[in-house]
Amino acid sequence: MTRFIRSPQGWAAPGRPVELAPEAVDSSGGCTRRRWLALAGPWLAGSALPVMAQPAPNTAAEVTVFESPAPARQMLRIDSATDTALFAPVIRAFQRRHPDVAVRYADRQSLDIHARALAYAQAGPASSRLDPANPDLLISSSLDLQTQLANDGLALPHRSEQALSLPAGAHWRHEVFSLGAEPVVMVYHPRLLPPDQAPRTRGQLLELLRQSGGPLQGRVGTYDVTLSGLGYMLATQDARFDSTASLLLASLGAAGVVLGDHIVPLLERLERQQLALLYNVPASYAQARIAAGSPIRVVYPQDYTLLTTRAALVPGTAAQPALAKLFLDELLSPEGQALLSRETRLLPIRQALAAGQDSRVLRALADGPGGVDVAPSAWRPLMPGLGLLVYLDPLKRERFLLAWRTAMAARLPARLSP
Repeated sequence: MTRFIRSPQGWAAPGRPVELAPEAVDSSGGCTRRRWLALAGPWLAGSALPVMAQPAPNTAAEVTVFESPAPARQMLRIDSATDTALFAPVIRAFQRRHPDVAVRYADRQSLDIHARALAYAQAGPASSRLDPANPDLLISSSLDLQTQLANDGLALPHRSEQALSLPAGAHWRHEVFSLGAEPVVMVYHPRLLPPDQAPRTRGQLLELLRQSGGPLQGRVGTYDVTLSGLGYMLATQDARFDSTASLLLASLGAAGVVLGDHIVPLLERLERQQLALLYNVPASYAQARIAAGSPIRVVYPQDYTLLTTRAALVPGTAAQPALAKLFLDELLSPEGQALLSRETRLLPIRQALAAGQDSRVLRALADGPGGVDVAPSAWRPLMPGLGLLVYLDPLKRERFLLAWRTAMAARLPARLSP
């Protein structure tokens, strides 16, 4: 069965229904939620896309249509790697100012977002714009993949008052825009790992992992870099900044690391005390749980702390590029940045860029339990740019994944199921 949703006025083309994939529908609060399978494999048949860009079969996506308060005249389509519940207040705020806009928000894995963007680009703008699932805006935590799309000429430039007011490090060529920043941390459960034993540096983590019968044996978790675009980027940046990164990978594998394609299931295991520590965690996810009463604790690594960003771009195949840029301007405005920070716990990008000069800025912004005890020189900001593309080179990627698989080979059965 194929469902059709039509506003009283129609979408961009009056009278033309929006066709959605077969779905199970649950309506509540003015939103229509649907779970569906992004079976993107057939789109890429015969393509020369790199293996990393191929979407995993049966990749689940949560698609939510936010119906417009007034009769809908336009539909904005967003593919995003941010949980729907966190972004819903941002969308509702946009609709209060633009009540005739409906928003189709697809919560996807970052690799899926990237693969779909490549598939639409391969199909061409004319064909892609006929597809009701074709996104007008891409929001992803995989900053390297977003930069690659722009570098390949697949993003539209955007120059507006809000965009031009950004510091240079917050955008790349006015095509990739950082919406907000967040530190990458370690998270532990104090009942399994007392605070005085929790590692503060990667060297201390390495020592704990090597302890025979220690607290982390079989109880440490991190991203599966073959399934998570963000996990791959963070692991390769470790290799860039840390000469002992290969030793850490080997020790994680030897300790029976549990691997996941998303951080939420790993955090759930941590809260249930099935895991003692998680490595390379976006701080916003942990802080949201702590604010809700979770006993878990955050460590900002003192040797260096990565500071990554969520990035947005308007793809060249967008059917509503002007509408996407209007939404992007709202996100980049001071009001939008404040709302994003409050709802998603991302750090406002303008202030976060000052962290390299004064860590007190991050300490005030992050406000994490136990404080942010990181020297200014220890912050490693990751901003859009060509430097992030090094490990997307096919040869370098192949070598890195070979080393990673070798380190993890003995523990692959411990991968966390979706």
